[in-house]
Amino acid sequence: MQFYQSNYANSYQPQGGNISGSGLGAMDNSFGANIDVSGVMGNGELTPGLLAAFGTGGYPGEPPLLEELGINFQHIKDKTRAVLNPLKHDIDPEIMNDSDLAGPILFVLLFGTLLLLSGKVQFGYIYGVGVCGTVGLHYLFKFMSNDVQIDLVRSTSVIGYCLLPLVLISVLGVVISLDNMLGYLLSAFAVLWCTYSASGFFVAVLKLHNARPLVAYPLCMFYTVFAFMVIFVEKADVKVQQS
Repeated sequence: MQFYQSNYANSYQPQGGNISGSGLGAMDNSFGANIDVSGVMGNGELTPGLLAAFGTGGYPGEPPLLEELGINFQHIKDKTRAVLNPLKHDIDPEIMNDSDLAGPILFVLLFGTLLLLSGKVQFGYIYGVGVCGTVGLHYLFKFMSNDVQIDLVRSTSVIGYCLLPLVLISVLGVVISLDNMLGYLLSAFAVLWCTYSASGFFVAVLKLHNARPLVAYPLCMFYTVFAFMVIFVEKADVKVQQS
């Protein structure tokens, strides 16, 4: 058997065949000049040092941490404005495609807290009705639309954001009693507001422009249950026996 010597190592040697120490040092310095302390190739995209390790700096063009976690305050503000102004027809499609749940979770927690301040412990009912109602409405609208499909997260986002008018009514429930004619009228107005906003969102997403009453009917029933939580209070009859 014959063995052939490879010339791979010789291709990196200078023409004289010897590698000097200065040549190695120059090569090391030229290689290390492109790498900074943070380990980034290039001209120092990240600032090295101990303070930079605990800072908020990042790569150029990198989105913020809250946005990577799905919390976009600009989208929350735009979607809240769209709910508060249901008569607006030109809804931004980017807002409609956003599956943000930070706003709905905030509104639901605020709704339950305001009910608690008014003497109504309804967190279990809010969770049960919210989960069952959202899942039922999602699959109902999904079966109604054949052209456009929507996922459960987007449906939950739309339904949760449109709960905002009832949250505003629950603020009044902390101050005054809503178990009267004024409370009934305000709650009915809030339910219609929620229904109109949510139906507008779903009609725009699912392109069901000729079926808006069919979309609004189950949404109205859903928000009416939350309105009952705002209005009525569980009253316990206490019987005192006199001996």
